[in-house]
Amino acid sequence: MKFNILFSLLALFFLSVSCEKVIDLDLNDANPKPVFESYLENDSFCYVKATYTSSFYDNSTSPTIGTATISLNDQSGNTETLTYEGDGIYRGTSIIGTIGNTYTLTINLDGNTYVANSTMPPLTVIDSLSLQPAGFFGGGNPNAPPSFWVFANYTDSLNYTNYYAVQTTYRDSASATGFTTDYRIADDNVSDGISTRVFTTFSRFEANDSVSVSFASVDYDTWLYFKTLEDAISGAGFASSAPANPTTNFSGGALGYFGAWSKDTEYIIIP
Repeated sequence: MKFNILFSLLALFFLSVSCEKVIDLDLNDANPKPVFESYLENDSFCYVKATYTSSFYDNSTSPTIGTATISLNDQSGNTETLTYEGDGIYRGTSIIGTIGNTYTLTINLDGNTYVANSTMPPLTVIDSLSLQPAGFFGGGNPNAPPSFWVFANYTDSLNYTNYYAVQTTYRDSASATGFTTDYRIADDNVSDGISTRVFTTFSRFEANDSVSVSFASVDYDTWLYFKTLEDAISGAGFASSAPANPTTNFSGGALGYFGAWSKDTEYIIIP
């Protein structure tokens, strides 16, 4: 599962206004910074996507990084160097993610060293996926077939602070296009140790649509990165302050995150 964090909520937060306001912005026209989107799942190998930030005025894809040396080690002293596959992607081949272990990712690039640590939390399984009629809420078409929201039902661990990232991948049964992925974050601030559910996506689903929900238990630093990224996006409206970069767990001035997480996935076809 790749948490690219290309939030579908982006479109909700760009507002058109009629008044004028002069502001000074750092449009990143120079001094690009490295961005590392990296994770290690339970029973899988490490994945890193390395890019540079690009200028505000540059609509092309962010430049990829292919010259980094990336190593991963665990608390037992096992170490590996990730293999570069092209297009900014590096993968591990020997260290397998294990719940409870702490991992350190070290990246050397152009004489600079960037380091991040993450501990893989216990797995929280999805008990089931359930449907709730969407009705006309949010602009539903009264002449359209019945549509539904999808929820993930789970039991939170008692006396353990849990942080979650929920990935929903789906495809409209009537569409010839590819799959769409949405992301949400959650925690157990009001659900510690109880059976509860989490809303997966604002997309509505109709009969024969296919939906896959992945429920990742992440550590606090990873959750904070996703949370501050979401806040930066939602703060992009009129009269808000300029959004800051998401909080990273990398040292050395790099952007992005390294997260070790445990993940459970369930699949449903809307009846």
